[in-house]
Amino acid sequence: MGGSKEPPDVEREPASPIKYSLWTRRADRRHGQRDGRNRIPSLAEVNEILQSQGPAKMPTPYLEMLFSRARDMMEHERLWYIATTTAIRSELTRLESQAAAARSALGPADELREKARAEITEQDLLARHSAEELRSEVFIRLRREAEREARIAAAEANYQRILNEIHAIEVHITEVRDQVQSRLSIARMRALRISAYFSARTATYWEGLVHAHRDGKHLAPLLPHLIPRLPLWVLPEEEESPDATPASQPLTGITSDEPAARQSTVEDQATAPPWAEETNPPNAATDGPARPNRPTGGTDGQAAQTPQDQPLSAHGR
Repeated sequence: MGGSKEPPDVEREPASPIKYSLWTRRADRRHGQRDGRNRIPSLAEVNEILQSQGPAKMPTPYLEMLFSRARDMMEHERLWYIATTTAIRSELTRLESQAAAARSALGPADELREKARAEITEQDLLARHSAEELRSEVFIRLRREAEREARIAAAEANYQRILNEIHAIEVHITEVRDQVQSRLSIARMRALRISAYFSARTATYWEGLVHAHRDGKHLAPLLPHLIPRLPLWVLPEEEESPDATPASQPLTGITSDEPAARQSTVEDQATAPPWAEETNPPNAATDGPARPNRPTGGTDGQAAQTPQDQPLSAHGR
């Protein structure tokens, strides 16, 4: 691992805040006003999308462009994480193999230790060669006891050596896993920043759209339900400690109540395609009964979102 060459991004400084320039803000509002005047999308189209059982889709081309751009930037962060942890994860695999081999040697060492502690029998006190036949029984007993103590000491030393080896490997494994988790957390934080940036752009676009749209007052409460979920790799796993997770998710409103079957290991997150489109259910207090869950778009077969998931202000799928 020490001789591997990692991408330059490993050493890069923390990124500056993503600037939402006045020109970009005006462009987003202008596109929203244009689509609103053209009645894109219509109220009927939005209702059809919310009630549809097919793959999720964006109601306007401009929103699809924004979300595609967000997905591309988040995917770049995931690829950065994969590239910067390839050597580390290879080292982790090697260490886990060493730990397994050491643990397998612990059982025989323990059996040898128990065998060495066996009490001296009458058979052991018999003379083993002609020199011992000239010695007294007390001398032979003392010799056998000394031999027993030496066997016990050697077996204990061997057992402790294997224990120390296992402990050293486990400490190293913990350090390597911390490195992997640290870089995953960095990638997650960057993905959340990207999500917040495109959330602001989407809000500006919607503002221009609903003000110019004939049915804007009816579209306004429905549009937030069209936002796709964040990629699953961005969501921290339930068993992770708070110190290892990205920022308690204030920008997205995500609740990590996924079933255990949907939680991926770090290695799975490094290889599985993260994007899947889902649409959140309407708020029952304002929009009537929640619509049925919808299957995801895409090809990775991510499970459908549960009704308890809150609408997101993030733009990864």
